[in-house]
Amino acid sequence: MHSHDAYVGIGSNVGNRLSTIESALVQLAKLGDIVAVSSVYRTRPWGRTDQPWFANAVARLRTPRSPFALFRGLKDAERLLGREPGERWGPRVIDLDLLLYDDLDVDEAGLVVPHARMHERAFVLVPLAEIDARFDALRDALGAANLSGVELLAPAPIARAARAVGESETAMSDEVGTLGERIRSLAAVFADEEVVRAKIERPGSEIELRRSANRQRSSPDSGGRSGSSEPGRLDTIKADLVGIFHLSRPTPAQGESFESDRELGYIEALGIRTPVHSMGGGRLASIAASDGEPVEYGQPLFVMARG
Repeated sequence: MHSHDAYVGIGSNVGNRLSTIESALVQLAKLGDIVAVSSVYRTRPWGRTDQPWFANAVARLRTPRSPFALFRGLKDAERLLGREPGERWGPRVIDLDLLLYDDLDVDEAGLVVPHARMHERAFVLVPLAEIDARFDALRDALGAANLSGVELLAPAPIARAARAVGESETAMSDEVGTLGERIRSLAAVFADEEVVRAKIERPGSEIELRRSANRQRSSPDSGGRSGSSEPGRLDTIKADLVGIFHLSRPTPAQGESFESDRELGYIEALGIRTPVHSMGGGRLASIAASDGEPVEYGQPLFVMARG
């Protein structure tokens, strides 16, 4: 069966973005063979700016599907991962865009390939150029102002096999070389509450995390006791980069409730102020970092109670 080269843009700015991108790659593996995946980039929102920043990546896929069959498969994957109809360019759990398909030009029945605005978007061209040097010139043509809204968030997470219930079976890129990078990549997968075991293997070394089968979620104020009284689920909002953490003004208070997304704080690095949002409505169950404190990538900042 003849295979085709397709490039798929992946984006998320709701919930655990790195975990969602890992899950999206698992779904892409069902539509063809994943040949390459870019690093994950933290990118400024496009179109509507009053929302959390995105995590974006690009995957190259070898697929036997036609452009329309692949497009339908991507939409099915979005629904499976929890995407619901919403405002154009608004917050979304997952976005899977068919960017390129061989050298074809398609413009019919709701499908446009190459993707209509990909040449204007740094969040597409930066990861695309990382895995295909043909796009270096288009990326560079965007200029420093546009490229400043794209920052490296995590090394390339290459998913090779569908995940069984409660277990993540993911092959990481060889670019995940240092111990710190491997631990961060592993933590991104293990952050999914359904995962009970996650492991990275390298020749001569192995890192594995396991979650107790009897583990029960507890609230931040319960001292580790089971039987939390927190409603719904707890979402931990973590630092996307290294820098100095500050609470926003007016200062959010533990126990305060928000009906919609709100800026809770920001991280200052290299003179740039990067906001940290509540990622939607809920109750602020805990403030995990102090105002003016240096924070590391992945460090918990806030815990939000949803539902």
